[in-house]
Amino acid sequence: MVTELGASRRWRWEVELISWLTRQRHLNGQGLLDAARVSELDALGMIWSKLANAWERGYAYAKAFHHQHGHLAIPATAKLDDYAVGAWMRRQRKTENLTTDQATKLDALDEPWRLEPDWNRSYRRLLAYLAAGGTLTGPANRTGGEADPAFRPGIWLRKQDKSGHLHRPTAAGIDLPADGRGAAHAVPTADVPNTTPREAAK
Repeated sequence: MVTELGASRRWRWEVELISWLTRQRHLNGQGLLDAARVSELDALGMIWSKLANAWERGYAYAKAFHHQHGHLAIPATAKLDDYAVGAWMRRQRKTENLTTDQATKLDALDEPWRLEPDWNRSYRRLLAYLAAGGTLTGPANRTGGEADPAFRPGIWLRKQDKSGHLHRPTAAGIDLPADGRGAAHAVPTADVPNTTPREAAK
């Protein structure tokens, strides 16, 4: 009985606190909250925007994923501790409402986070292949080497060319002379990180 009474009182107190905090957020949003009170609440770690709080939670999971995998090319179905971090990351790529601070935080983790994740992961496999001494000459069906035998760099780049994803800017990055047509292909500079495959292979 005492336990139930204590739980009831705690629940009532939490409801009142939530109501009070909601009121402070409303007043602050209307510019009606005294600056001294704003400062006092800031000192306590007040979260003025519920949406900002939700974003920070998603960012924390994205940061954890990056710590584990080294990138933010997160599959849409990926979860961490039952949190849908892949779906959250997909929303960040599509939204146009990110603040400068939010975009900067994601850039600091993984600059090409805006890229479509499947493409991004394949591009990273290409970088790793070149960094390990792989070349872009030879048969199109050559593998990505011992470290990634399932990857076919020549086939992947040829698919990008056929789908119109490859351009030919002089500063682009890599040539693919082994397609039998004598055509030079380049990874698109507008859609990839500043480091090109050629730089990664040095």
